[in-house]
Amino acid sequence: MRLKTAGFLLVPAALLPVYLGTLQTIPNGAEHYFMIDVGETQIVLNTWGTLHATGYPLYVMLGSALVTALRALGFSPAAAPSVVSLVWMAAALAVIFALMRHLVAQMSPPSLRPGRFDRSFWLAAAAAALFGLTRTAWIHAVIAEIYSFSLLILAILLALALWKPAHGGATIRGRIYWLALVGGLGVFHHRAILMAAPALVCAVWSELTASPRHLLKRLALCLLLGLAGFLPYAYLPLRALAGAEWVYGQPGTWAGFWDQFFGREAARFIGPRGSFDALLANTSQVSGALLADLTAPGLIAGAAGLLLALRDPRRRRAAATLLLFGLLPYLFHILFYTDILSALVLPVTLSAAFGWLFLADAAFFFFSRRAPRWLAAWPVALAAGVFAAGLFVANRPFIHDQTADRTGLDTIALAASAPPGSALMLAWGPRYFAAGFAQSVLGGLEGVRLVDHRADYAAILSGGQMLVTPAYTFYNQPVSWWEAQLGAPVYLRAVEPLLVQISTQPELAGLPAPAPAPSAAAHSLECGAGSIILRVDWTVGEKPSRDLSVFVHLLDGDGNILAQDDQAAPVYGWRPLTTWTAGEIVRDVYRLPRAAEAASVRFGLYYQAESGEFINEVAYELPVDCP
Repeated sequence: MRLKTAGFLLVPAALLPVYLGTLQTIPNGAEHYFMIDVGETQIVLNTWGTLHATGYPLYVMLGSALVTALRALGFSPAAAPSVVSLVWMAAALAVIFALMRHLVAQMSPPSLRPGRFDRSFWLAAAAAALFGLTRTAWIHAVIAEIYSFSLLILAILLALALWKPAHGGATIRGRIYWLALVGGLGVFHHRAILMAAPALVCAVWSELTASPRHLLKRLALCLLLGLAGFLPYAYLPLRALAGAEWVYGQPGTWAGFWDQFFGREAARFIGPRGSFDALLANTSQVSGALLADLTAPGLIAGAAGLLLALRDPRRRRAAATLLLFGLLPYLFHILFYTDILSALVLPVTLSAAFGWLFLADAAFFFFSRRAPRWLAAWPVALAAGVFAAGLFVANRPFIHDQTADRTGLDTIALAASAPPGSALMLAWGPRYFAAGFAQSVLGGLEGVRLVDHRADYAAILSGGQMLVTPAYTFYNQPVSWWEAQLGAPVYLRAVEPLLVQISTQPELAGLPAPAPAPSAAAHSLECGAGSIILRVDWTVGEKPSRDLSVFVHLLDGDGNILAQDDQAAPVYGWRPLTTWTAGEIVRDVYRLPRAAEAASVRFGLYYQAESGEFINEVAYELPVDCP
């Protein structure tokens, strides 16, 4: 009895050091598909806001309440949402362990009933822990995302469907109605949970149809219980109408609410593949994600264990349910969903974990007929240990790289340098969420208006507000994109390191008129805490006929180069000289590291001759006078 009680805590406790070592405690900026929405979730759970479609209101309400409690206990705003995911994963693993132990203990031959060595306990603990080390399960235990909560719901549904006392004992009272209620909450939380319905219905089919006269009444009651899952959706319009800090879309309007509920913006991911090649590509993508989770031996072992269990009359129902539970999401994923969706991956990996359980039990039974039980456990324990070590070594570096990625912090630092009163454009995604976290949760970035790639830029400029964006933006939204958005030519100039101003009017030099050739009309050096900032105002009296590159060198007293910030063209490569207009001032900013031996900064414009020689068109040198 002591082991049975401790089992609920053993697996989460065993994995806790692993999870805590990779727990995300900083604003997210990583862009792997696991991480895309993490920053938004960090904001929403801290502000009682609303998430992107389909809204996930049950998750948001429970998660926001937990974050509020955790912050009161001293957790940071960035770490608290990750701890919420850890709580859901710990609960899910406890339920998975309990169900695994039940399937082994209650569906075994009398010769293998528990003795001094309770194999059901240790086999279930090992299988559940191995599942917790798979990539998708592990990462969703340590980042702010919805999927550990989804997994908890799936685990509860499986336990309700498969829990069956041995020797003809009474089943769970009201099992079908509990399945309907929890299933409804699950499906309204995430539509992908609907993929579990056929497996669950098959598991309880005999109970569902036990009394044909009452079948319609039973189904109607199940439908009503399932529809109760819709009730949390009242949260979306209520928070929108209350003016919550972060509200996605327009759930306060009738049309906006249904857009959120049906998730129409995700329709582009759903639908049959248009060609056989597209189907093969999607199959390869989904199967690759599963192999990264389970490894090839793990996938084979999981399938073998489930197929082996089908031959055992005591486990046939459970094995068939679990096969269907994993197979349908996999088929739907490759046939109808073009992106990798963790909600469809987790049922497959969870089914495989039950396959490991059944295979390990069969192996234990095989060895126990040839050796004492304690000795028969060693081959199984050795295989589980090797597999666990392999999963840990393969997954920890990847997960740590995602959760420790400092892009979010770097984005916040860059956003903090935006001129006061400016509008900062960051495309919707992890970087935008990082800046949003700094503004909406931490109360920073005062005086900066945060906008995304869907903003009305013409209205921003016509209102007299400066529009700025990071230099890397132009890789995805090039100058031509900005010109299409604004309906006018665009002129770029640097305002801070890696920060570019977008304008529809060139800045023109006053009198006297600049010389015909490109030159630096003004320049200055600024000494920062860890860097030296060079500001240059390039100008030209006539429109250049050829492009030049920029060299910026930090030199020591002997003229040796200590560091450099060369660019293919001014403004981080985005303002080639042939785009300049006559008399225009093109402002530029360069950053160099501080160095004790630095004596001067040499900069200018150059080109490469046909001979390969670099020719300086103009060159300037400024002394470094940093205290």
